[in-house]
Amino acid sequence: MEPRGTKRGAAETEVAAPRSKLHSTAPSLPTEPALYSGPFPFYQRPSELGCFSLDAQRQYHGDARALRYYSPPPTNGPGPNFDLRDGYPDRYRPRDEEVREGLDHLLRWLLEHRGQLEGHKLLKWWAQSFLPGVPNVVAGFRNPEGFICSLKTFPTMEMFEHVRNDRNGWNPSVCMNFCAAFLSFAQSTVVQDDPRLVHLFSWEPRGPVTVSVHRDAPYAFLPTWYVEAMTPDLPSPPKTPSPKD
Repeated sequence: MEPRGTKRGAAETEVAAPRSKLHSTAPSLPTEPALYSGPFPFYQRPSELGCFSLDAQRQYHGDARALRYYSPPPTNGPGPNFDLRDGYPDRYRPRDEEVREGLDHLLRWLLEHRGQLEGHKLLKWWAQSFLPGVPNVVAGFRNPEGFICSLKTFPTMEMFEHVRNDRNGWNPSVCMNFCAAFLSFAQSTVVQDDPRLVHLFSWEPRGPVTVSVHRDAPYAFLPTWYVEAMTPDLPSPPKTPSPKD
C-alpha cells in the first residue's frame, strides 16, 4: 500500500504538497551581517502598560500578585550560598507539557485592556533585555554541587563592552538594523488580515530568512475565543453581489 498523498507515475514518484501550505512566490530576507552594519537605528525605550500573574496552578490573574522584588545581597558580605536543589523534590511543580498555552495569557490581558491600549503603540517583540527596557541582568555563578556562590550584575546598555574586542563578538548596531529590516520585511509580507492564515518565517545558518504561507493547523496559534472576541471590532469584508442581485 502506498502512503497517502503519493501519486505514482510511469517513470517517477511525485509527493503531493500538504494542503495547508499555500503555493506562492516566497520572498526572502538576506542575513549577512555586513548588510546591516552602520549607525544604530532610532529606538524608543518601551514603557510598561500593565501586568498579569500566573499562580502555582498556572491560572491567570489580571494583577501583580505574583510580582517579587529582587534584593541583592551585601556587596562586602559572604557569597549568597543559594542552594538550587532546595525545594526541588517536594515543592517544585513541573509544567504540564501536554497543555499548549501559547499566547493565551497575553491575549487574555490584551482583550481585557483593549480600551486602555487605544492611545498606545505596542512595540514589536524582540530580544529579552534591551527591547523590553530591562536595565540590568543578574547572573548567578554556581559550583559543581549546584550552589550559587557568586552574583554579578551586567547593565544591559554596557553588555557590548564585554565583547567589543572579541573577534567573534556581536555588534548591537548590526542586531538592531537587522531587527528593523526583518520587521519591515514582515510588514510588507503579511498584508492579509486573516486569523486562519499563518506566515511561517524560517532561517537556516548561512541562508536568508524565508517565509511560507499556511492555513489553519498545525501552525495556527490564535485561540478561537480570542478571534471571536476580536472579530466584531474588525471591518466586515465587502459583500460580493450574486448574479441574482
